[in-house]
Amino acid sequence: MIQLSISFLLFGIAFLVIILLSLMLYLFVQRQRESRFEKVCDRYLQNYSQLWYDYLFNQELFSIVLVPRNRAQVEGVEMIFSSYLKNITNANVQQAIQQFANQYLKKFYEKDLSNKRWSIRMNALYHIADLQMDELLPACQELEKRNISAEEHFQLLKIYSYFHVDLFMEKLQASHINYSESEYRRLFVLLEEDVFIRFFDDFNSWSAAIQFAVIDTSAVKRNMQYIDQLKMLLNHDVAEIKIRALKGLYEIGIIDEIDTYLPFVTSDMWEARLMVAKIFKHVPLTYTYRYLEQLLQDENWWVRSQAAKTISEDRQGLTKLQQFIETSNDQYAIEIAQEIIARKEGSV
Repeated sequence: MIQLSISFLLFGIAFLVIILLSLMLYLFVQRQRESRFEKVCDRYLQNYSQLWYDYLFNQELFSIVLVPRNRAQVEGVEMIFSSYLKNITNANVQQAIQQFANQYLKKFYEKDLSNKRWSIRMNALYHIADLQMDELLPACQELEKRNISAEEHFQLLKIYSYFHVDLFMEKLQASHINYSESEYRRLFVLLEEDVFIRFFDDFNSWSAAIQFAVIDTSAVKRNMQYIDQLKMLLNHDVAEIKIRALKGLYEIGIIDEIDTYLPFVTSDMWEARLMVAKIFKHVPLTYTYRYLEQLLQDENWWVRSQAAKTISEDRQGLTKLQQFIETSNDQYAIEIAQEIIARKEGSV
């Protein structure tokens, strides 16, 4: 019985040793592969970085030696392209990179899109978007037929927005995946103006997250053509949309008339009254003081404070605030006016 137990124990130890040695051998082989991969990539960078610069920026003739022959060299090309695309805005360079990628990198990324590993497929999608590889659009559409992740679907939407805007709008409308507002903004901010404005055409058909992202993106873009679209949303049934539309109009900063905003001076929503106090920064105090004086006496501290700040930024603002202090009976309003005057004079 003891002899059997010892034999079993020795067998178990030997088995574990074999497993351990096999694991060590596997790690050693993997490390050797990675080392060879890195050396090939580094060698490509050392040998051809200058040739790439001469070709892209000095109009030198293209050399066939620049074409990558394996995955390590492809990574070298990616590193070169990435550094140029991130740091240099040059339409000719971008076009040359796109043409090269479509012609010589297509087979590599096409193969990666059919890989079973999620990370390899995602990496290919990132590069297809960055390098503007429009010739891989059909392969991307094929990928969508598989059971892909939300991250892959998002990256495909980004690619469609570059190469096929009608398909992008169609896929976005039919998508069953709900992304965050920030993710939608990442998609929308890159759209051409004539495409982006289409989101306003049938605004109510989109989800709330998309609606909010559209409004916020229009503020970031700061394009005058969105002013009328945002004004229309001030009559929307959803309070949050009204407030965001006001914020968007403030960010754009072009107020051609104030009648549109006057109803919000007495709004039930303090956030709306706050945004109007901000919007009046973009209008001469001559036209807005009577309303800002009303907001200066608002029940909400944030509204009072913003009204005082807006008044103080006008050339005659401090004088107006001082006159208000001398004539008003609203102690809270007087205190905020005094605070803003002191802060303003202290910064001079």
